Amino acid sequence: MPTREEIKAIAKNTVINSVTNFVINRRNKTPSFQILDLIIPTERKIRSVVGGMETSLGTTLWEPLAIEIAKSNGFTVINQKLEAPKNMPANIQGTIQSLLEERYKITSIYDAKHCHERIKDVCQVYVNSPITEFEKPKSGEGVDIWLKKNDVNYFFDTKTVKPSLKDYKNFIHQLFSWYGFFYSRFPHQEAQARIVFPYNPYPNYDFWSKTTGKGRPLEKKTEALVENEFWDFCSGLENTYSIIHEAFIEISQSGVLEEKIQEIFYGTSDD
Repeated sequence: MPTREEIKAIAKNTVINSVTNFVINRRNKTPSFQILDLIIPTERKIRSVVGGMETSLGTTLWEPLAIEIAKSNGFTVINQKLEAPKNMPANIQGTIQSLLEERYKITSIYDAKHCHERIKDVCQVYVNSPITEFEKPKSGEGVDIWLKKNDVNYFFDTKTVKPSLKDYKNFIHQLFSWYGFFYSRFPHQEAQARIVFPYNPYPNYDFWSKTTGKGRPLEKKTEALVENEFWDFCSGLENTYSIIHEAFIEISQSGVLEEKIQEIFYGTSDD
């Protein structure tokens, strides 16, 4: 298990690398013209940069941070994509669809455990009749983080902390698809899949009490993890998010990224 100082060092290194790489990649891109460039060019550029950084946080910050923290706590990182059957079998597709239709109801009789077990049970037919052809899943159905420990496979995808009602429905479809993909190929193995909200944007409130539709139909903890529920799982420590938060503050106070931030927002002195 890592120490709190080791977690902070991992967080600092990941944040610095994330911002640095974002600046480097943006240097080679010509921004598209917006009519507001004629009136408030600096402000419009800042908005564009911030929006781009926010959009890329999942892949450039949260994903590598989770992987490095999990590695320090003895997790194995599976560096391969979770593939889908080339032709999704009708029994899996039909099962997932029927489960989704029930879960979308306000008074659903199915919970997360039932849905997970049902998909796994349907896939047991592939123990003796294995599927041989798999392919990259459709856009939006891939797994960001695949970890393994004690013979359990863990699938995670970090999401925006302010999702819409439509997003929540898509999230549960994504989880069911992962189970279908995995068990169709590894029917004897075990998997746990979760959507991740890396921090709570409502610090004085419970996330689920403030988020859209209270997160329905997604089930908290068994299908989604918020802030420390995820980071503590990865690190094995308590209140891990507070360490990550401290790392952000210390980076800001140190000024280590000041030059890069000035460059990305306002350009270099040679511009």
